[in-house]
Amino acid sequence: MERLLKGLSPDGEALLNLIPGGVMQCRNDAGYTIVEVNDGFFDMFGFTKEELAEQFQNRFIEMIHPSDRQIFLIEVERQLNKGDRLSLSYRVVCKDGRYKWTASSAQLFGDEREQRFFCIFLDLTEVRDTQEKLRLSLEHLEIIMNQSSNVIFEWDLVADEITVSPNWLGKFGYAPHYDARLKKEELLRHFHPDDMEPMAVLMDEVKKGAPNSVIDIRISTAKEQYIWCRLRATTQYDAENKPLRAVGTISDIDEEKRTMEDLRRRAELDALTGLYNHAEMERRAQQYLQGNPETICAMFIIDVDNFKQVNDRQGHLFGDAVLAELAAGMKKLTRKSDVIGRIGGDEFAMFLKDLPSSQIAEEKARKLLDMFEKLFRGEKYSFEVTCSVGLAIYPWDGNDYQTLYHCSDLALYQAKSQGKNQYVRYDPRRMAAMERIGYSSLGAAIDSDQTASGKSGNLVNYVFQILYDTSDIDAAIDAILEIVGRRFDVSRAYVFEDSVDGTYTVNTYEWCNEGITPQKELFQHYSWDNVKDYQELFRDNAVFYCRDIHALAPDQTALFESQGICSTLQCALCDGQKFRGFIGFDECSGLRMWNKEEIGMLSLIAQMLTTFLLKKREADRNEQVMVQLNAILDMQDSYIYAIRKDTYELLYLNHKTLRLDPSAQAGMTCHKAFFKRDIPCEDCPLTGATEVYNPQYDVWTRVHYSTMKWGDSDAYLINCADITEYKRLLCKEGSSK
Repeated sequence: MERLLKGLSPDGEALLNLIPGGVMQCRNDAGYTIVEVNDGFFDMFGFTKEELAEQFQNRFIEMIHPSDRQIFLIEVERQLNKGDRLSLSYRVVCKDGRYKWTASSAQLFGDEREQRFFCIFLDLTEVRDTQEKLRLSLEHLEIIMNQSSNVIFEWDLVADEITVSPNWLGKFGYAPHYDARLKKEELLRHFHPDDMEPMAVLMDEVKKGAPNSVIDIRISTAKEQYIWCRLRATTQYDAENKPLRAVGTISDIDEEKRTMEDLRRRAELDALTGLYNHAEMERRAQQYLQGNPETICAMFIIDVDNFKQVNDRQGHLFGDAVLAELAAGMKKLTRKSDVIGRIGGDEFAMFLKDLPSSQIAEEKARKLLDMFEKLFRGEKYSFEVTCSVGLAIYPWDGNDYQTLYHCSDLALYQAKSQGKNQYVRYDPRRMAAMERIGYSSLGAAIDSDQTASGKSGNLVNYVFQILYDTSDIDAAIDAILEIVGRRFDVSRAYVFEDSVDGTYTVNTYEWCNEGITPQKELFQHYSWDNVKDYQELFRDNAVFYCRDIHALAPDQTALFESQGICSTLQCALCDGQKFRGFIGFDECSGLRMWNKEEIGMLSLIAQMLTTFLLKKREADRNEQVMVQLNAILDMQDSYIYAIRKDTYELLYLNHKTLRLDPSAQAGMTCHKAFFKRDIPCEDCPLTGATEVYNPQYDVWTRVHYSTMKWGDSDAYLINCADITEYKRLLCKEGSSK
């Protein structure tokens, strides 16, 4: 072989052939005519010397990918205008028809008669493939992030301007501003008036440097309806630790909020009349009295006279209708701010706030008597209902709910003992004897109150509070199943959750009473093919009640018999219209008749569990996606890490980066972790450097970065491909000249 450079010794020629890459000498002409190549060039591209001449006429330009030729020519001209060295990257055809990505370094030499390039080629195909895999992985991550329904915002505290992401339009049906950048007052006008003040307080706290903030607010839609949203904000600081901006998300929690409000309302209200139950009546009145109001208030206790006769003559359904009408009449006589409750079977209470005088309270009592007496006159089958009323006045008769209630109770007894159909105001001198014997006119059983405000009502509130306050939903559900199971004395309480595709179900939670054999391990992957049409059992109000399991289809009966079940009550867990599983209560000691109150109570508890359980499962799925994305990044053959914008704080490091430096960890700045510097590097890739040398590890890298969101923060994702061997070869080539 002719020597590639004049004066090159045979040992030098042998050395060129040992370079793990291609070496080429070509003329600086229109086709970059090949003069000579080394053995590595033949190995890299697969052609022989004869094939280069036959297929390309030794014109190297013909070997370059057609899409890269124009860029190649432009770059050669641009770099020669600055000197006699070239550094290029492009694709070159191989004998098998594939193209290889190459990194080419070239030196121009010669005189005016003839100029030639001396070129060294390195194969970058594997690096490019790795970069493409990373690009696809990042694109995957970006797609997932873009599919998020959360609105992202940034509040520039210095300019006092707020920027929101484009999906605000899709969420609320309008753009808050034509360029999505607006003063905070323009954004706040879309908030519910009642949320303005708490939002202003939160924004003041952010300005003062509060690191994290959360608030639930209502934002109007294009249809002028308000939806509940949860706003989360994280504050960013400048070099002097002064608040610079706040970034965060606005997520739609409307369905969750309204479901919780509905559950809370149902737990507070008497089922028959829609009035507050006794417990909620007491809570609201006592809460107001704790503020020591300076105005007059009045407590009424109202008992329907001879109501037992109405039930006996007309039936309980008619009696319930009468109570409902009386409740509606009392609502019309009071203001929205007053508190009305059903505290017994046919007993009611009213707490009236801010009265001008005690005479107004007595006038209200007379109107109550008149309303009761006239309410059912003029009916086809006319009848008369009267009531007795006990009245106590704040602050003279008491300063707290229990005292006022007790005084009203004594006054009610006096009204009944004097002939009924009248009101009596509490008088301590006249009622001293009754107080000594501890008499109370109240305490009659009340069906709806047993459900809403008695033991069951307390149970609903207790269950709701456990779910609302818990940070461990699994432990909370286990505790609730035991509480409910013991309260209703069942054999077994449990939850089944369906797979995502609905083909099988899993027993996820279970509580068993003493002496009952657990079944959870037997139902960890139970196919619905084993029992046909099971979900059809829930078509009646999403509740399946079976007193005797032998009345079911044979395969369904066999399923229950295998678990020793005699009777069962199951409530569906539904996500919208989609069946997601069920919560069940089994009786194994014999047949059991479930009454209406028990079914209603367990259905309400099932709805509560559905709300919180589905929310947890959604969070679990999101966490699984993040684990999968981390696994993708950890498999890349590049140093990949994420840093917070402006502060350079490390947010994430993949496995390859941690193997290079195990001491590096999230929270450190990148320049401190990788370069042992207290300030950012002069040749930081964020300033434009594409190749960086790290003396701490003796590693050269080619760096690419892109902006991204890390949670609520602005960040950079940085990819560093190791090109150390390539750089070392260049150094050897330079030193050999």
